[in-house]
Amino acid sequence: MDLATMRARVRQDLQDTDAQNYRWSNDEVDGAIERAVREFSLAYPIEEEDDIATTADSNELDISSLSRLLKAESVEFPLDNTPPYYQHFTKYGTSIYMQDEGNGDDARVRWLKQHSLDAEGSTIPEHLEELIVLGATGYLATSAAAYTIDKATIGGRDAAANYLKWGQARLERYERQLKAAARDNRIIPMELYAED
Repeated sequence: MDLATMRARVRQDLQDTDAQNYRWSNDEVDGAIERAVREFSLAYPIEEEDDIATTADSNELDISSLSRLLKAESVEFPLDNTPPYYQHFTKYGTSIYMQDEGNGDDARVRWLKQHSLDAEGSTIPEHLEELIVLGATGYLATSAAAYTIDKATIGGRDAAANYLKWGQARLERYERQLKAAARDNRIIPMELYAED
């Protein structure tokens, strides 16, 4: 799903489909979608692995090529050891500082990446796209409730309270489903034991 399709889905749930009289601007809808995508990314990030060349006699590893980086999980160096040898490291800016110095060979960085949702498409799994709709509509509805609290509307004096209630219910569902997605995506370390 691309951004235009997601925006249309959000508007459909909000019943805001009259292009001549939108309640929310495209920028407002896109902002709510972006917020939901960022939160989704923290709960359900993309797992990536890249080999990056080390520099001889330096413990600094340039990770500026890792776009939309959320977190570096591990650095394996040197490679092809059994068991793998993982470096103690710290990240600062666009560099990782390993415990050991490099020798020009590659180090393997495993990292978590933020999802994207733009005009070209999305990295969000199809079965979880409705989660973004749920979050974005919840944020937009609660913001509309705050905006209309002391304004006259055709929805009557209860319009703001109704928006707020509906938006809060959607945000509660969104947070529950976000936690469930995070649990499903969690790696659980296990050890295998031979039977006696």
